[in-house]
Amino acid sequence: MHEKILEDLGFSKNEAKSYLALLELGSATAGQIAEKSKVHRTNVYDAVERMYERGVVSYRTVSNVKYFQASPPQSLFRLLKEKEERLSNVLPELLLKLEMSENKSEAHIFQGLKALFDILYHFLSYKDDIRVYGIPKSVPEIVRTYIPHFHKKRIPLKVNMLHIYNHDATERIKLLKKMEFTEAKSLPEKFDSNVSTFVCGDEVVLTSWGPPIISTQIINKTLAESYKRYFEILWKEAK
Repeated sequence: MHEKILEDLGFSKNEAKSYLALLELGSATAGQIAEKSKVHRTNVYDAVERMYERGVVSYRTVSNVKYFQASPPQSLFRLLKEKEERLSNVLPELLLKLEMSENKSEAHIFQGLKALFDILYHFLSYKDDIRVYGIPKSVPEIVRTYIPHFHKKRIPLKVNMLHIYNHDATERIKLLKKMEFTEAKSLPEKFDSNVSTFVCGDEVVLTSWGPPIISTQIINKTLAESYKRYFEILWKEAK
């Protein structure tokens, strides 16, 4: 068990055995350490040399013979502190790498309804609200073969979907308001759009209803957060 703890501190197996042997022997030659630790003498020399460089072993020479001695176990806390200091030095760089990976961008272009709904089903894995704005009145008819099944999948998962339609989709909004985990509003005519914007998780999807139907999927956390904030502004304006 003691060997394992020392190895966790950065000791090699031979170093750990040699250090523990030295603690018991007090002051000892390489041969005595080898006999006590069951480590080959040549390996003992290598081990104590490395430990000497790290300051956990000292030695004195008597009649041209080196006698090694282990530093007190309390000194091992210094090794822990050194590890912490090294980690502190590289931590900003590591965090930067993480932030860059989280904010990496991808963009894909798809054609057709199936591709769009593949993305929407993928959105369900985020467990995040699905926000969509700029929905023309004609869209429910365009997606009629896909949207009922999607809602049947979404609602049991308790994933909210917030819709902002163009000004003239009154009947569709009334229907959506009757559904669970579903909200719908509209904006004045001056905000009407033929391009719908879907936002969920770290993704934004821009869909032009064509024909043909083209969807551009952008995966970028920072961009998605900006679109969510913009959606909140529109949602407050919508009725």
